[in-house]
Amino acid sequence: MSRRSLALAVLQVDANADPSGALAACPEATQRYLVRPPGVEGPAPAGACVIAAPGADRIAAAGAVRALCPRDVVVVLESDERVSPDLDAALGELCGAARAGTYRARTLVRFLGREVQAAPVPIAWMGGADEDGSGPLLRGRVVKLARDIAGMITQLEARATSAASTRTVVRVGELAWRPAAALARRLRLRRRDGTPGLILSILETYGEILTAAKVWERLTEGGTRVRCRGLPAAFQRVETPEGWLIVRRDLRAELVRVLASIVPEDGVGETIGHDGRGATWRVTLRTDERTVIRWYRRGGAVRHLVRDRYFGWRPRPLKELLVTEEARRRGIAVPEVLGARVDRVRGGSYRGALATREITAARTLAALLAGRPPAHERDAAITAVARALRTLHDRGVHHRDLNAANILIAGSREAPCVYLIDFDRAVLRARVPARLRRRALRRLERSLAKLAATGVAVPENTAAAVCRTYWSAA
Repeated sequence: MSRRSLALAVLQVDANADPSGALAACPEATQRYLVRPPGVEGPAPAGACVIAAPGADRIAAAGAVRALCPRDVVVVLESDERVSPDLDAALGELCGAARAGTYRARTLVRFLGREVQAAPVPIAWMGGADEDGSGPLLRGRVVKLARDIAGMITQLEARATSAASTRTVVRVGELAWRPAAALARRLRLRRRDGTPGLILSILETYGEILTAAKVWERLTEGGTRVRCRGLPAAFQRVETPEGWLIVRRDLRAELVRVLASIVPEDGVGETIGHDGRGATWRVTLRTDERTVIRWYRRGGAVRHLVRDRYFGWRPRPLKELLVTEEARRRGIAVPEVLGARVDRVRGGSYRGALATREITAARTLAALLAGRPPAHERDAAITAVARALRTLHDRGVHHRDLNAANILIAGSREAPCVYLIDFDRAVLRARVPARLRRRALRRLERSLAKLAATGVAVPENTAAAVCRTYWSAA
């Protein structure tokens, strides 16, 4: 069997770090790269090619190397890391008959005279794998040579500055309960490592908080409000006796009139859908804008108790407006949001609606399959759906309710256009890891299976075709 080629990339985010020790790993490597974010300069070690890449993580470094040279296996180390002899041998064996995917290694941190346990890290990528936490473990260990406390803080600050430079979103949890949970996990892992383990856990958690704080600072200083709190510039808030509206500034008068007049039990305009979780109406504004208004209603067994009541500090209409607008900014095909309504009701709950610009002649994927289209039309739609989902995930949006009713198909039968809707449960991320991508595809597969159980002629290979096209998409 032919041997695969291997490339070694060393990630250097601190100009004071010496990468030569890490670059000496992996004798099997046919090419060595030093990956630096912009702003980190210095002479290149002999035999290493320097790559400038934003961000400060291993996956970004592996992607930069794969884009530059088509190596089958890419190993990524940080400049202060070394590999044990058995891990070095295991990495060399990846050039044999191993399967494509991401490979991890256990980690030890030499800190304050003690070897402290750390979580496994992704270290090698074979093929186009991009997941960051669920690959098989290699034998051996990565040994991280930590500096003293002052040096660790300097390094963490450099890493935070680099990581924050590529992010466009920060969530409140990243400054509060997520660091608390991460600290608890680290302390549990290092419960036998004494004071060095305690100090290292606090420092690493500080680095994560610092990264989120730097993102917030950059967005605020740059005139962009943090996504989880502010409104896009094109929208404004209007107080009402029941609560408040968020409307597009250029359509303020018409949207206020229509959204404020909705009576959920009777609707407004022309009813175009009711799926048990939301009533939907089509309204034509005086400006000739055709608008779709969806009133939020619960699904599942809880709908019998609280039909359209929700709880939470951030109402779903507001969240969906913000996430959908950010998805549009990232170049994802979604309906244009025009406004939202939130009514405050008793007991600290709320109810609400969302208004979007109508997509002309669009059908859901479920409706298209129910219409028994010709095979060539169905195949074109499935291909377009798979590519749209790949774009969605590649651009950092995790849709947690992906089903055949939340996928709209418009355009010609030969060249369909796919739009994704219902982002009230979606999550914005720097990247969507492979485990979440697979989870979303399984959610769609279950949706298609339920559709087939109702008598809709869904070909057995539909879900497989979506997955095949999704994973092969560039």
